[in-house]
Amino acid sequence: MVPSEQNLAQNRPTEQRSDRCEASSLSLPSSSSMGSADHAAKMPAAPWESIRLLCFTWNLGDARPLEEELGHWLPMEGEGFDLIAVGVQECSYGGRHSLTSTPCHQRKNKKRKSLKGCNAVPVPMLAGAAEELMHSFASSPSRSRHDFSPVPQTRDVSEQTFSFHWDDILAERLGDGFVRLQQVVLMNMRLLVFARVEYCDGSLKWRGGPVVHTVEQTYSATGLLAGTIGNKGGLVVSLHFGPVSLCFVSCHLAAHMHNTEKRNSDCKEILQETWPVCHPCLDVSSQFDHCFWFGDLNYRVDMNVQIPNQEHPCLVLKKSLEPGKTQDLENIISQGRFQELVAHDQLTHHRGVGKAFAGFQEGEMTFAPTFKVERIPGTSHVSDRAPSYCDRILWKSLPAHQERIKQTLLDSVCQVSTSDHKPVLAHFHLTVPHALGALLEQDPKQDHCPVVRLSNFWAHGLTLAGSAPRARLVFLVAPLELNFEEYASVAQKKSVNPAWKDMDLPLLRPAASTQEQLANCTLFILVYSNNFKLGCVTLRFPGFDPSHPDGSGHRSRVSFEEPLVLHNQTSGTGFLAGTVEVDWSEEAIAAANEAARLSKIRARHKKCACVMQ
Repeated sequence: MVPSEQNLAQNRPTEQRSDRCEASSLSLPSSSSMGSADHAAKMPAAPWESIRLLCFTWNLGDARPLEEELGHWLPMEGEGFDLIAVGVQECSYGGRHSLTSTPCHQRKNKKRKSLKGCNAVPVPMLAGAAEELMHSFASSPSRSRHDFSPVPQTRDVSEQTFSFHWDDILAERLGDGFVRLQQVVLMNMRLLVFARVEYCDGSLKWRGGPVVHTVEQTYSATGLLAGTIGNKGGLVVSLHFGPVSLCFVSCHLAAHMHNTEKRNSDCKEILQETWPVCHPCLDVSSQFDHCFWFGDLNYRVDMNVQIPNQEHPCLVLKKSLEPGKTQDLENIISQGRFQELVAHDQLTHHRGVGKAFAGFQEGEMTFAPTFKVERIPGTSHVSDRAPSYCDRILWKSLPAHQERIKQTLLDSVCQVSTSDHKPVLAHFHLTVPHALGALLEQDPKQDHCPVVRLSNFWAHGLTLAGSAPRARLVFLVAPLELNFEEYASVAQKKSVNPAWKDMDLPLLRPAASTQEQLANCTLFILVYSNNFKLGCVTLRFPGFDPSHPDGSGHRSRVSFEEPLVLHNQTSGTGFLAGTVEVDWSEEAIAAANEAARLSKIRARHKKCACVMQ
């Protein structure tokens, strides 16, 4: 638990910031030096190479929070953190639970630091209806609209008065050392992201501008009237911290024990409707280096969960507890046997069978369920409701970045007294390799990029769409800012188990000039049936492991067989298998460069012929 502000300070990062400020004026090493890990190790750390993050989620229960209780989770002046993401639900004050030690009329209207244009987007009550209309008649966003070029999109820091009490008390506690990057509001849900001012005002540099850049937001309504009312849904803020891309999703999913499948469906809808911040082929859970998903997910502890003895088990969820089950839960909680509760948690089960949050990670819960509790300090559960872990924080990282994130704390804040939910907070430490910064700084030319060959590709268990389905593959490479080209295979005629000839697969040229830079790239392989996406597999390029290279020392290969991920699910999506080979030899690169040159010549001749006709 987090008993006090004094104990919270023990969990704060103690890293000194002065050395990182000095590093802001340093230039990154040249591409020729990037091949030497020893040289990179001697370089002083750039300001974006270590990121301390706090994520916080809380269902306020429509009661005004007490300002003095912020100290149980939010350090004064954000001490020790670079980024702070706060998501709240049921954030409307009024009624018998409206308590405060500082009445709103006594607060002074003080201007706070914000990025220009970060105000909440006005969202009508029938937000989902407009969203559905846009999806029906508008095409997916294009790269040109969302600008995947290496040039950062920046906004100036301004000052403005925060009109909402919750936003204002957060800014008051963080002080002038933090800037509100973005806020998103959908009815009674709010998502706010703050960053230290030096990362936003140009004091610390990335590519000639501020470290924090390309901040975007969107939302999805999944509530009443078939999702047309925004009492439930998801809020999204994406940003870049130097060369690393981050995404924050705060959501409020369907309530009640029996609505597990509806919660899964809500997640799918959020992913489908938050495309404005994504590449057209990807979603918020698959595109960014790190995605943090938190909120009142509303999954319950169900002691009646049974998993039949099957190869691919499904869940049998009953709507109500059997007599005596409530007392069993109270005994387990009082004895601190929290992992026994997690074993009956709906989200844990659905993640295990691939029906929700595929690829996401979650820290170990060593605290009591956060719902439903009495509105008093401490954790006292309401007697007629099954205690549950409704409030969650999960994260997902691209394969190239999975080893570069560590959760240092996951806890509930039991001292908060105003809501029937206890908040949950998590601390993360992200490291960003120098090679990733060098990769984006130098913009490698294709003439020096490796040759990636694909072979033995096949799939099984696909669910094909359309009357004449044709399965095809699309290949993307991250960072998307450097890899503009989309590669595609030849489409295969109808078959739930298609196989592609090697000659029908493209030759890839990822933007990297050294193996160290390539280790920071991710390969996306998407499977389509006609124009319907069936799922995606994400891989690291071979070569990062000593077992990959062959005897020549220039080539590395790896074979894979992975389930397709579609809308955070792997259940029933099928599998994709194949072999990826990276060739750094001068002969292979020269041959690929010549083939590319001839292809451009043929394309120009073809264009000229068409014009003459």
